[in-house]
Amino acid sequence: MGSSRFVALAASTLVVVSALAGAPAATADTGQPGTLYVQGVDWCSDTGPGTQDVPFCSVQAAADVVMPGQTVDIVGAPFHGGKVTLTRSGTPSAPITFQGVSTDPVNTSANLVLPPNLDGTITLSGVHDVHLSYLLLDHTSTDAVDVKGSQNVLLDRLYIADQASPGAAALTDGVSVDGASSGVTVSRNQIFDSSGNAVQVASGAHDVTVTTNELVTSRYAEVAVSGTATAEVTGNTLDDACGPGLTIDGGSSATVENNVFTGFGQSVVCPAPTAPAFSVAADSAASVTADYNALAVDSGRTEYSWGGTAYPTVAAFTAATGQGAHDLDHVGYAYPDATDENSPVIDSADADAPGELATDVHGAPRVDDPLVTDTGTGTRTTYDRGAFERQDTFPLPSGPTSASGIGPLTVSVTPGSARPGSWGLPQTYTVDFGDGSPAVTDASGTVTHTYTTPGVHAEKVTVTDANGSSASRTAKVTVGTATPPATSAAVHADLGQGTVDAGSAVLTFDHSDNWELASRTVSWGDSGTYSVPVTAGAAGHDYDDVPLRTYTVTLTQTDIFGRTATATTTFRPADSYTPLTPPEYDYQGTVKAHGLLTLDSSTLHTDTNGVDAAALRVTATGGSAGGYLTLYPYGTTRPSVSAVNFAAHQTTENGMTVRTDSSGDVYLYNGSAASVSVKVVTAGIFSHAQFGHSYTPVAPVRVLDTRNGTGGVTGPVASGKSITVAVAGTHGIPADAAAVVLDVQTTSAQASGSLGVTSHGMADSAVTTSYWAKGQTVSNLTVVPLVDGKVVLHNSSSGSVQMVTDVFGYADTTGTGSVYLSSTPTRILDTRNGTGTGGRVAKLGAHQTLRLKVSGVHGIPSSGTTAADLVLTAVSPAAGGYLTAWADGTPRPGTASLDYGTGRTTPNEILPPVGSDGYVDLYNGGSTAVNVLADQYGAYVAQ
Repeated sequence: MGSSRFVALAASTLVVVSALAGAPAATADTGQPGTLYVQGVDWCSDTGPGTQDVPFCSVQAAADVVMPGQTVDIVGAPFHGGKVTLTRSGTPSAPITFQGVSTDPVNTSANLVLPPNLDGTITLSGVHDVHLSYLLLDHTSTDAVDVKGSQNVLLDRLYIADQASPGAAALTDGVSVDGASSGVTVSRNQIFDSSGNAVQVASGAHDVTVTTNELVTSRYAEVAVSGTATAEVTGNTLDDACGPGLTIDGGSSATVENNVFTGFGQSVVCPAPTAPAFSVAADSAASVTADYNALAVDSGRTEYSWGGTAYPTVAAFTAATGQGAHDLDHVGYAYPDATDENSPVIDSADADAPGELATDVHGAPRVDDPLVTDTGTGTRTTYDRGAFERQDTFPLPSGPTSASGIGPLTVSVTPGSARPGSWGLPQTYTVDFGDGSPAVTDASGTVTHTYTTPGVHAEKVTVTDANGSSASRTAKVTVGTATPPATSAAVHADLGQGTVDAGSAVLTFDHSDNWELASRTVSWGDSGTYSVPVTAGAAGHDYDDVPLRTYTVTLTQTDIFGRTATATTTFRPADSYTPLTPPEYDYQGTVKAHGLLTLDSSTLHTDTNGVDAAALRVTATGGSAGGYLTLYPYGTTRPSVSAVNFAAHQTTENGMTVRTDSSGDVYLYNGSAASVSVKVVTAGIFSHAQFGHSYTPVAPVRVLDTRNGTGGVTGPVASGKSITVAVAGTHGIPADAAAVVLDVQTTSAQASGSLGVTSHGMADSAVTTSYWAKGQTVSNLTVVPLVDGKVVLHNSSSGSVQMVTDVFGYADTTGTGSVYLSSTPTRILDTRNGTGTGGRVAKLGAHQTLRLKVSGVHGIPSSGTTAADLVLTAVSPAAGGYLTAWADGTPRPGTASLDYGTGRTTPNEILPPVGSDGYVDLYNGGSTAVNVLADQYGAYVAQ
């Protein structure tokens, strides 16, 4: 990896100076106004605000929203690397800056602190006034930094390594500047092993500065300038044993000063012939000036190629061209931080050369080496040639020691006595306590300081000699809060791409003070206690116990001072819904009188992870006697409920959500004295171990009534015809709803028939939802997947029929709606015996309302219930009519939940919203009293 190359080079350093001076370090503050943050932490979000508290996960997310004058702090490696494209611009007075931030420079030599690894490349496309600083870029098949059609760009302190294997076909540059760009500065970068050029400037570019870079071992040139006006190549160390350090051609104009061309081979076998170190083509020679450069190359290698002529030495080059009057060759080992003391490159540069910087590639200042005679020129005569400024060498200062305690915390620092460096110059000590207080300069003896601000602070002692060379040592000081870190527990179901795994809990942590934590444990309430890293933003847990129940989740946190705090919350696992489309009949057969049929998991498609219930549609065709069907979990006692009621020789259909056993199996019982033909289709499954949809109920609303034109269709639907109904994007149903819950009624039927419901735009999705006889009114609930927000209703009869459609809710695409709790089918209302009425035995009177409690009974939570899953039945009505169900405490809607006819016991699955008091209201819209049954199969509850 490229980073290993950087570490190896840094580890060879002999002088530990204030290298990387100014490289930002992470702090404990809450962020700066105008700054966006990118950090690879558990709680980052690419759709969040990009604050220090909730940073972006990727640089691209910040790049897409950054504004002029803002800085993007990239704190450590981002979660999501890859290619970053910058398309937003700053202004000359308010540039956009992207900069890496060191995450933990404490107790680390400055030269060993590497910038954040972007794990990708950067393209600047058509931008201006943009700065990039202090990032590590690895590249293989593309350029590390591409500057395209951009102006006033600064690329500073980038660490770039080509990770392609030797001999790779892709020829990629470290930095590429295209011909439509100008005003580009490439400074203080370290670029290694490029398979193309380290820096390449294309024809048409102008005003490009390449200064104070360390460029090493590229396959082609370290710097290649072609067809560029006003290029400045200044103060670079160009290390290449075989290829050219610098090539200029294409009619370019340039100044070339203060560069060091080196490359002793170091056992590298170069293809013949070895390229000249410095080459200027004939078409550019008249417009290029060169001086104050130094060469340290293998003996016999051509040093210059100028205008097509090779020159082996400085003397020959100067004599023939008049250029390089102050150039030097054979300067000895003049590479990185180990430039030989007394080397001629020290204190011999032109300080006023175009593009010359006041600091070297590591950010170290330009200093005077007192052991070397100053031979430089310009406003100062002490600048070194090349990318590295020779510094004094002296031991790191003593003094700072790590400390921790509850604030206010008082510490003492004794910098120690001066230990002269190799230059023998006077030294001063400075202590910076890292908490924003003024630094103590000229520190001598013991310095005492009291920390009052909680956090982790970098206490730094710096020794500086009289000429400006310096070295620093840091220590970590942790100041604790007066009370233990706040502990709170917030738990929610696991969300993923708009769906929810309702049986998987995610516990989120307050990360603002995790710097103070030593350990964290979570008890999920169903098993043991688990340790969670204090750096984690969340922890997850899957619940597998069936039946599902409410669990107490306990978070315990212990800080570095041994203080412990706990917090508890509760989580109730539940199910999410996954539709199975296209629907098909999973079982067709005959069940004998009072027979019991086992529908196994392979038949019902309930043999997948964590399935607790199945949404079934059951069609029964009666034989010689009427009766009813009961569906319930395999292996359990048959409950006193009915899901489908049918008359002799009549076809009836109904839906219901049936809890399965742990293997996914269901019983079907025929309560008739005659055999019955049965068809079963699984419309969907409910699982606590799969991602699926959550549900949002709405106030019931009528979206279609062909009798009066509601929904845009007026008049009965003819035989064999279909109508399309828009159900999404209106009446509280969002345009992107995944599915919709409808109750479709057919009335005024001119002939017997059936209703087909299809998702518009989805092939083979038709399902038969109800059957009717001539003149009969029938209603049936169905869940219809949506593609474009529309459903198609088809009249499969030989006569016309009026159609009415009511909407009760939808499956959302956020995963944040209600989730499902199945229950063993239980009769919670029977007006014939007083069940659910407080013991009152009486029919529900005409135009009367009954309040039915659904929360807090038979396993349904006492609070948070948003919709009840019931099969509502009207028993042997004396006359036709309808029942309406809705949330108690809200206005009665103009909808119907069940239509019933004279003398016919009629069931229908309903999903009415539940009032905040846990009640559902039932209204009898018929002209006579009727006995009503309600069987509970489950409920939807808020997360």
